[in-house]
Amino acid sequence: MNFTKSLKSAVILLLIFAYSGTVYSQNDDCGFVYTPEAKLYFDSIKDRVKVLEEQFLQQRLTSRNSTLLSSVAIKAHIIRQTDGTGGLTVIELNDAIADMNSIYADAALEFYLCEGINYIDDDNLYDYETYDEADLFADHSVNEVMNIFFTDAVVSSGSGSSLCGYARFPGGTITENILMANSCATNGSTLSHEVGHFFALTHTHGDNNDFGSTEELVDGSNCESTGDFICDTAADPQLNYINVDINCLYTGNTQDANNDFYQPDPLNLMSYASKECRTIFSPQQLARINAINQTSRDNLICTAFNAEFIADETDSCDANLTVNFTDNSSGATSWSWDIDGDDIIDYTTQNVTHTYSTYGDYDVALTISDGTNSINKVKSQYINVGAQETTTTTITLNLTLDNFPMETTWQFLDENNTVIDSGGPYQDPLDDYATKTATFTISPDLCYKFEIFDTYGDGICCASGNGFYELLADDNSVLVTEGDIGFGVSNNFFSGTLSTNNFSKASIGLFPNPSSTLITIKSETTPDSYSIYNTLGQVLRTSKVKSDADLKLNIEALNDGIYFIKLNKDNGNQVLSFIKN
Repeated sequence: MNFTKSLKSAVILLLIFAYSGTVYSQNDDCGFVYTPEAKLYFDSIKDRVKVLEEQFLQQRLTSRNSTLLSSVAIKAHIIRQTDGTGGLTVIELNDAIADMNSIYADAALEFYLCEGINYIDDDNLYDYETYDEADLFADHSVNEVMNIFFTDAVVSSGSGSSLCGYARFPGGTITENILMANSCATNGSTLSHEVGHFFALTHTHGDNNDFGSTEELVDGSNCESTGDFICDTAADPQLNYINVDINCLYTGNTQDANNDFYQPDPLNLMSYASKECRTIFSPQQLARINAINQTSRDNLICTAFNAEFIADETDSCDANLTVNFTDNSSGATSWSWDIDGDDIIDYTTQNVTHTYSTYGDYDVALTISDGTNSINKVKSQYINVGAQETTTTTITLNLTLDNFPMETTWQFLDENNTVIDSGGPYQDPLDDYATKTATFTISPDLCYKFEIFDTYGDGICCASGNGFYELLADDNSVLVTEGDIGFGVSNNFFSGTLSTNNFSKASIGLFPNPSSTLITIKSETTPDSYSIYNTLGQVLRTSKVKSDADLKLNIEALNDGIYFIKLNKDNGNQVLSFIKN
């Protein structure tokens, strides 16, 4: 025990309790801070994230998505006393990871230990204060894995308050590290809460821990721009041990700026409800976790045992596409490939060649084994056979470069592979972080391809900046956006006229969410019909819509849980999610 540190902490705590009349307002329980740097980074990727979120929600209702879970590497660091005593036990660690895996399975993720446990025997770190962070991470953090440090106590050096733990958003420095107090790591919810921050989830009450400070409205009208930036979580004035009872029911009477009473969800894992209440993520939170894993956290690897692969072709305008898949895994002794997302093993060789003969977007999943353990890599909608339909007459490219612009090139081709336009390599340092724009005119009933390349293979979003590209239709709707392109990607478009409605782009909302009795759907365009699905993709209810009155749905007969509602009009549709509680 470091006597000087302990005395300092005691003095700080005495001052705090002398100043404050309430304990819960000082003990935030989570040390997460939504920094300006993190906000700037998330703003730079949110368009890409939104596209991936929508794909994730849609995929739950399709047949070409794999149910395998992508494996995420954890490096566990257990801090003990200098003499090697104390610290989290191996059983407690395994149980904590198992609890987290049961929760994150709905985000299509699972976690596994990378190269065993790193034990750190140090009395000073056993009673950890946040000003120890720089030295701890410099000495022990492993690059490109999720580092979780488990210690006896975590104390904020700034306030002196005890913390259960803290993590950081992607973007910026030292964001691959999580600190956990042992007692909180084993309570079933706090570890998943902190890992939620790691995957870009804020608290449901927003980025400010002052009670009642959220600007999010109960009716959800500003849910995308404030609060937790998630639209299927209820606005939250900040839950605590006072306004949530022992049955995990909200008992407060706080009102928003419209004088509507808040109806927050104490079961949400990103809330400040008591730890035993927090058990679920909302569907959009799950979608965000999955999207961030595919973008900002796609660099997480375990060098000793890691599943990875690439394909030489991923897109084709034609109905036939032959793809060569190359295994880039480490530590594998056997391989199992599902190349079309139907959960059936298609090949068991290390590298495979497959010909697709049916239009569609396909998940590809690789499972590897080292003879003892197995892990997976799933790439969602990785293979695109056929082309995305669009009725636009122009396609606009907005390209934001990283700080190695000389690595980036692109080209836009017609169906005869004639280059219509191209760009790059760009100049260093003149074009560092620069944004380039080009507009292509396209003709009806023809196929076009956009290709973008990075010669170093690290994409333009992650290692050296927040670069990305987006392709926009003439109404400014996003056709595609991406930044983690590796060595390169391609996108196909068919300027057909089959997609004649804009319902898939219509503004649609659902409230209240969660609800125990009724939900109301607001849509600027009335759909023709709707279907309600459970998380297994089973249809529970289908109905035609004749007027807005048909969009007020009684859900009392549904069991508590997560559901999806698919709204259809002509050949367009949208999928929303809701929680019955």
